[in-house]
Amino acid sequence: MSTIPVGTPIAIATPAYPEMDKPRTTTDHLLARGWPPGLTTSFADSIDAFPVRYIIVDNSGSMQMNDGSKLVSTSSGLRTVSSTRWDELGDVVEEIGMVVHSLHAETHFHLLNPCHVGQFFKLEGSSPNVDLATLKRAMGTSPTGTTPLTEAVQRVTKAIAPSAEKFSANGQKAVVVLASDGLPNDPKSFLSALQELQRLPVWLVVRLCTDEDHVVQYWSDLDAQLEAPLETLDDVHGEAQECYEKNPWLTYAPSLHLARTMGLQDKLFDLLDEQALLPSQAKTLIEKILGCPELPEPEVDMAGFRAALKDALGRAPNVYNPVTKSMKPWIDVSALNRVLNKGKGGCAVS
Repeated sequence: MSTIPVGTPIAIATPAYPEMDKPRTTTDHLLARGWPPGLTTSFADSIDAFPVRYIIVDNSGSMQMNDGSKLVSTSSGLRTVSSTRWDELGDVVEEIGMVVHSLHAETHFHLLNPCHVGQFFKLEGSSPNVDLATLKRAMGTSPTGTTPLTEAVQRVTKAIAPSAEKFSANGQKAVVVLASDGLPNDPKSFLSALQELQRLPVWLVVRLCTDEDHVVQYWSDLDAQLEAPLETLDDVHGEAQECYEKNPWLTYAPSLHLARTMGLQDKLFDLLDEQALLPSQAKTLIEKILGCPELPEPEVDMAGFRAALKDALGRAPNVYNPVTKSMKPWIDVSALNRVLNKGKGGCAVS
């Protein structure tokens, strides 16, 4: 267990991530956990664009509600089981911790309310003050208290501000993730705090831990009031369903959801739940996920695209599909075929 105090927020240090110095050992851990090569590379590359992350973790009393869910490993793959919201978020935080630890990506975890283990934890970067075991202990405590999101955002703003000019000069941003199941104690001051935060070079993600309509609506309305975009993500099951409605050919696997939660620099990943991708966009996304050689353009060389896709999928293990709750290939070829066939004279991707 770490003996260094974990009760004071820590300001970020100047990031140092040499572009050409990413040893394989930093990505081997993700590959071993089932991440495909393309997604692994895409996220590792995002460390340069987003060199630091702040995860604001809601440990208020309402997180004890038992309408959450989490994934457990079985002999036949993953399975969804019921859980409290806090257990669900605990698994997410633990996964984030393992990923950033393997990639040496500086990440700060701020609990909304202090617990006996601490409140502020830093992994990797310069002078980390916590290890994965201590972070797991913190997430093993019982959630209690209210939802002081305004104060949490203000602390993060104060921590990022000293490096804002350098980030902007380097074309970089800090990722800030708000993982919450409710509304802030003071919505008016919270809006002002978010507006101040978004004046800095940040990429803001909200990870909702509830499906309650009034909470979802609040965050949707909040997005409309902010000048900068706000990426709002549901849990992996809800987000997978939204992506399925727009792009039913893609298996929205847990690793993809986790990578989006932590910040991916390519805008294409943000479009999955917003619009049906064009054939050329679908091709690019498949490359970025699977890590296969460049595929032929489906609208130009359908036969070549079909053969290359079949080969790439043959080398990619099946992954958990939250929509069907079963192990599936990354790409549903039949569904993709229907998309690519629209107005294309009946070309097939079978």
